[in-house]
Amino acid sequence: MLKVSARSGVIVAIAIAVLIIDVVLGGILGVVLGANAFTHPGASQGTKAPPTKTAPLLTTVTIPPAQDLFKPFILTVLPNTTVTWQNNDTVAHTFKTTPDQSNFLNLQAFSLNVAAGGSVKFKLVEPGLYHYYDTAMATWNTADARVAANKGTPNYPLTMDGVIWVKGAISNLPSATTDRIPPKHDVSWHNFDTDPHFIALVPGLSTASNGAQTDINPLDIGVNRISGTDDVPGGDTITVIFSKPGLYYYYCVNHAHIDGATHRAEAFKTASEYPIPMEGFILVSGS
Repeated sequence: MLKVSARSGVIVAIAIAVLIIDVVLGGILGVVLGANAFTHPGASQGTKAPPTKTAPLLTTVTIPPAQDLFKPFILTVLPNTTVTWQNNDTVAHTFKTTPDQSNFLNLQAFSLNVAAGGSVKFKLVEPGLYHYYDTAMATWNTADARVAANKGTPNYPLTMDGVIWVKGAISNLPSATTDRIPPKHDVSWHNFDTDPHFIALVPGLSTASNGAQTDINPLDIGVNRISGTDDVPGGDTITVIFSKPGLYYYYCVNHAHIDGATHRAEAFKTASEYPIPMEGFILVSGS
């Protein structure tokens, strides 16, 4: 079982947790779910599956003019993909991976500059998650280990950061993060805050126009209340089952709302860690 803590309006211990799919039970930061992560069952014997048209995977991140955002916020690609950042803005942008690095996060650190109207490319070989941000439009908050938007940016409090998920088996995971559990594919949140928190997935991210994006929030988990220490001595714990592989992007309904244009969590002004939203990622990945 993977446990994630909530305290004072932020997801503590990370914002990113990984669940690995494999044939054996076990886990990365908590759990191994099963086999055949991103494959589809073949047609039954003697029949042929009808041919399907697959849209080409999106491999480009766009910087729109005068918005100081990366679009899409989450990009999913395959290993050995060369990602392109197309800058349609009138100013240059410099961006880099966050300082956080592990066997599943930012395996290939990068720092890139793209001129106004130009583009820059970088090849991502290793499966995992890559979190990057614009160094002029956002700041790395060392206390929360999160990226915070700089005041005065066009879409403040939204941050000019992005996530790239390179699908595939994640190797060389440290044995210290493995915890054997029953095959229930569950993640638990514990609330150390005084207030209740409500965990839900960010809607509107999966899209049929890009086959890879359909693995973002592939199933709904509903809205899950976690009582705080005012209601439950020591705080409450809830457990949610993730029965399908994919990347899950979640937020606290009590401390953030969803920006409809970008499908991102945006912190309420009253949130204690404003402008940092109370959000997180859980990766249920293929072995």
